[in-house]
Amino acid sequence: MAGDDGFSGLEAAIVLIAFIVVAGVFSFAILGAGFSSSSKAKEVALDGGRSPTAVMVMGTVVGRADDNSNYIEKLFFSCEAIGEPMPVSAIRFSLLTPVGIYEIPSSSVVLSWHNEITRDGFLSEGEILKVELLPGAGVLTADIPFTLIIHPPWGVPVNVRCQTPPAFARKNYYEVGFG
Repeated sequence: MAGDDGFSGLEAAIVLIAFIVVAGVFSFAILGAGFSSSSKAKEVALDGGRSPTAVMVMGTVVGRADDNSNYIEKLFFSCEAIGEPMPVSAIRFSLLTPVGIYEIPSSSVVLSWHNEITRDGFLSEGEILKVELLPGAGVLTADIPFTLIIHPPWGVPVNVRCQTPPAFARKNYYEVGFG
């Protein structure tokens, strides 16, 4: 019996070391989560001074039918910024239809100014931007509900609910939504 005393002390030491290793792993995980949340809190605090930014659609969204009266080939609308100025080149557009989401590539977006106060390529308050989108053949056919989504570079995306008319006439213009 006297020779077994050393083994129970060794077993106790192994168990103690295992507890220390497990505690170290848990403390590392907790510290990592703490550092992550503190950096996120810092980011939110620094961003808190930035004014909220959004894009507002002014008036109606108009669609033009194609040559064969099969689909809407172009969408037209005007928009302006609310809040901080944003680079016009960073605004993205997409369409949400019952079939899926269609991202409008920048090559299918034509932007021009109704009025630009400062010629810096930024959409600022008081400036009005004309937007022409080419959604693509067959995306917006007759009698389809869809949502035009405008994604500013920061801030909240804007959703405009739209509806194509039940039938089209060649190259006619139709009011499909209202901002």
